[in-house]
Amino acid sequence: MTRTTPGFRRDPRRAPSSARGTAVVIGSGMGGLLAARVLLDHFDRVTLLDRDRFPESPTHRSGVPQSHHAHGLLLRGREIIEELFPGIEEDLRAAGATVERDRVPFQVVSPFGPLPLTPINDEFGVYSRFLLEWQVRERLVAHSRLRLLGGTEVVGLDTGGPAARPGSARVTGVRVRHRGADIGATSVLAADLVVDASGRRSKAPDWLRELGYGEVAEETITSGIGYASRFYAKPDGFPGDWSGIVVNGRAPDNPRSGLVLGIEKDQWHVTLGGFAGAAPPTDEAGFLQWARDLPDPTVYECIRIARPLTPIRGHRTLTNRLRHFERLTRWPPGFVVTADAVCAFNPIYGQGMTVAATDALVLGECLRDHTDPPRGGVRTRPGFEREFQRRLAKNVATAWMVASSEDLRWPGIALHGARPRRGGKAARRWIDLVLRAAVADPYLSERYFNLIMMMASPATMFGPRVLAHVARAAITGGLGVPSREFGLTDASLATVRALPDAHPVAGGGSAAPGHQGAVT
Repeated sequence: MTRTTPGFRRDPRRAPSSARGTAVVIGSGMGGLLAARVLLDHFDRVTLLDRDRFPESPTHRSGVPQSHHAHGLLLRGREIIEELFPGIEEDLRAAGATVERDRVPFQVVSPFGPLPLTPINDEFGVYSRFLLEWQVRERLVAHSRLRLLGGTEVVGLDTGGPAARPGSARVTGVRVRHRGADIGATSVLAADLVVDASGRRSKAPDWLRELGYGEVAEETITSGIGYASRFYAKPDGFPGDWSGIVVNGRAPDNPRSGLVLGIEKDQWHVTLGGFAGAAPPTDEAGFLQWARDLPDPTVYECIRIARPLTPIRGHRTLTNRLRHFERLTRWPPGFVVTADAVCAFNPIYGQGMTVAATDALVLGECLRDHTDPPRGGVRTRPGFEREFQRRLAKNVATAWMVASSEDLRWPGIALHGARPRRGGKAARRWIDLVLRAAVADPYLSERYFNLIMMMASPATMFGPRVLAHVARAAITGGLGVPSREFGLTDASLATVRALPDAHPVAGGGSAAPGHQGAVT
């Protein structure tokens, strides 16, 4: 195995000497970081740009406003990140990730009850997005061929001069403005490939329109999502048999959901959410009452006895967006768009970081398939960029379909730019049947778990063996009869309920002024 910087595994399908040219990545969220990692296998120099100044330790940064809220890295995402950064799990543990064993990594309480999931016997680490992003960024900045520029805003694409006609320009770099520079002062950063991973607020549609490439078609879901989050110290000796738990809402009657996610230093990251304009309160009493009103009491019982470490912070994400860049009939060479800049999901489903990881793999595969032998300068063959956007569209389609289908269970959810997919209602009814049977059937439970962890295709939920298990449950009267009532076992719930309430906030008193009740 050929290595560059420790902790990197060069793509074995590509000779090290073939790297040529320069690439620029706009945005240093997880999508941008993982794209930069893949580009290092194909380019001499990679520059990663972000408006933010980067923290010296794992902590919130303003460019990721949702980092105050729980982020789940699904099992498929863990696999990809470990593949790209060998040994990173050990580094995460050394940096404080909590090590778990003989636990269910993520207990799912479906609308019909808790799923009977199998604990993992091997050790595994649990950690926050803060810590994961920081570790990935530290690995990257240690690489001799990567440059990280914070405090740098991209204000447009550079084409080296006017194009002969609209829609014929080649992107040759980006125009940037540095924080602290004179107002209006910009400079050009040249690149053979520009990758836009700037997230939900990407200006790529505007830039493409300005260059004469036309309008980018979009699908949007206005779902009125609201959520609120807080960090807690996990109580000593907590008896739960899982590391994290999600309690799903029950359409159409109870739009509330809740999540307890184990993270580093034996802490919990707790997020409460709601659909269709139902946003959890950010005051102390309202936050607890929202948790108490969830379909399952587990989240409430957990935070009732846990010591709060931070104020409660709220957030609202009204619109989720899928941009169809692949539908443009022309595309500028030297430019591609990826991650949340293409598809920004409903964050309640926890798909974002894992889809960004699969997007990075698509970028690497497309570069391998569309790169000529090294001749210096620009190296990708004509058509690479459009082919990448087509492959990326296919990559995100399943996750978008799953998320949008679930969103449409709730009244008042508006889908714009496309009609609900044919067969969507029938598919939701079938998944409901599977879940009703799964609450007492470990086989169906594991199949569903693999689906939501992106380890299996939705097609697996329609296979003959799944059909046979659902049919057997229907015949034997096992639909919707859970093997246990709550996300905690009866014995664990009794233990937790016997424990006293914790103090309202860390150190007693109320939350810091200016934070309590704030929506960020």
